[in-house]
Amino acid sequence: MRKGIKTILCIIILALTLSLLGGCSSGIYKKEIIETWTVNETEFNENNDDVFSGLQTMLYSMVFQPGSEIEFVNKDKVSIMGNSSSYKWIEDGKLQIGDDGDDAILFDVEIKKDAMTLENQIVKIYLSK
Repeated sequence: MRKGIKTILCIIILALTLSLLGGCSSGIYKKEIIETWTVNETEFNENNDDVFSGLQTMLYSMVFQPGSEIEFVNKDKVSIMGNSSSYKWIEDGKLQIGDDGDDAILFDVEIKKDAMTLENQIVKIYLSK
């Protein structure tokens, strides 16, 4: 009977340890974004032929011009072109800028040392610290 209890206790401790390590790793990734980033380059998807996508492309090209800065102020505020907005992590590697609704923009995020890439179906933005 005691061997069964020890086995169950070891399994519970192992599960708690793994969940703690998994939770810590995602927190580090989210903290890496808090910084001022400079836009180096933007690439636009060529498959956007409709009028709405054309308007979005024009907006992205104005907001994310090479040399402009994006500052992630804290865990939920971002400043783009002097305008403050909110941001939140939808899941690891997926960031939402703006409040829920039509104004929100979703990006896939990749951070490697001093470089970050934001990408969605319209644009790919390369940033550096």
